[in-house]
Amino acid sequence: MNNTTKIMATASVAAFAAQFAWAVPVVNNVNMSQSSAKRVGITYSLSEAAVVTLEIQTNANTSAAADDPGWTSIGGPAVCNAQGDVWKKVEAGSRTITWNPRQTWPDHLIADGGARAKVTAWALDNPPDYMVVDISAGAKPNTQKYYPSVDFLPGGLLGNPDYRESSLVMRKVPAAGVEWMMGSIAESGRTAEKEASHKVKFDDNYYLGVFPVTQSQWALIQTTRQFPSCFQYEADKKWRPVEYICYNEIRLSDATTADNSAYYWPNAPHGGSFLGRLRTKTGIAFDMPSEAQWEYACRAGNGEGKWGDGSDYTSSSTDSNLTRLACYGRANIQNSVPEGNTTWSAADGGTMPVGTHEHNAWGFYDMHGNIFEVCLDWFEDDISAHGGAVNINPDAPAKNLSGGNGTYRIWRGGSYRHSAASCRSAYRTEGIANGRYNIAGLRLACPASAE
Repeated sequence: MNNTTKIMATASVAAFAAQFAWAVPVVNNVNMSQSSAKRVGITYSLSEAAVVTLEIQTNANTSAAADDPGWTSIGGPAVCNAQGDVWKKVEAGSRTITWNPRQTWPDHLIADGGARAKVTAWALDNPPDYMVVDISAGAKPNTQKYYPSVDFLPGGLLGNPDYRESSLVMRKVPAAGVEWMMGSIAESGRTAEKEASHKVKFDDNYYLGVFPVTQSQWALIQTTRQFPSCFQYEADKKWRPVEYICYNEIRLSDATTADNSAYYWPNAPHGGSFLGRLRTKTGIAFDMPSEAQWEYACRAGNGEGKWGDGSDYTSSSTDSNLTRLACYGRANIQNSVPEGNTTWSAADGGTMPVGTHEHNAWGFYDMHGNIFEVCLDWFEDDISAHGGAVNINPDAPAKNLSGGNGTYRIWRGGSYRHSAASCRSAYRTEGIANGRYNIAGLRLACPASAE
């Protein structure tokens, strides 16, 4: 990019917001200029608080109109190092972004007027598709970053180790107003009394973790929890999903034994639980997903007889299409791992590092296999009568989707030990609320809001 005093610029508002009549923030007075030090400065004004993202576009035809569809994005990796009033919640007023193209987009020369900045404002109740939350030792609350697509994540989703160690990557699920069919009718391996097909309708979008919570991430939050030595997070073990955790220590207490009904949803989690500590550290209302939220994201728009990437479900035991997506049905399984066994590894039939296999159609990894994921709900065999406009399946009698007495909690997704049938999107099973198992972990959810 050559030296210019002013480069073309444009403003944008996330168009999806208008569909649901959310408050639409307005971006005006966008200007972009480059200094002799090659740094690019972008200024803009914002009508009200919003999440702001940035895109840099070029066009070989420098005389083209500002709205010419020929403008081409230089891509997320080239601009994700931009700093200032971008990738986060920004208050109303005059704002500034600084971008150093020499770091991420070197050796590109374009004519004056041949580049423009596209500043996009997202309503706080309709934030961008990806949210990255720092949970490192020095993390501060409410410092999460937002990006419009996976391509904008600094370092790349699978290339940046932070995303499986010291940060949480959350993907927005487009669920608001969607009515869909939960359960199954005729899939091979189906358990009829547990998978009755029924309609569910969501009120809101939500964020869901791109990966299950890893051992490294758990250890940063629940520092008092010690794993057997075979689960210490050296080498690839730090990227494996956390195991031997239970519902009680995730939400109700700082231990497995808990009768803290005061911390059932919709009440906030116990302050010493994993979720309580995580909420304090981040300022975000993290929770486990309801099983309806979980299944919807696992299906990723694909119905019965399909895996989450849209491929056909073909077998209840070993399925070649599932092999791309899941660690499952592994041989030489140890039902329990003895204390001090430091040699147990994936080769011995255990879990694999999250993100090893392919993602589903919405970009979620390990929804099938690897580790069962504990959900928010009580367990009940037949939930077909509890459909409707439900986002979180609560324990409160007024909206009790899953019923039950609290002894058992829903597990979803299958595990490294289970057959293909147990990894289906509709498969439902349960675990004791205070029990720890080497096949059970969790994935996080939270509201899709930057308020």
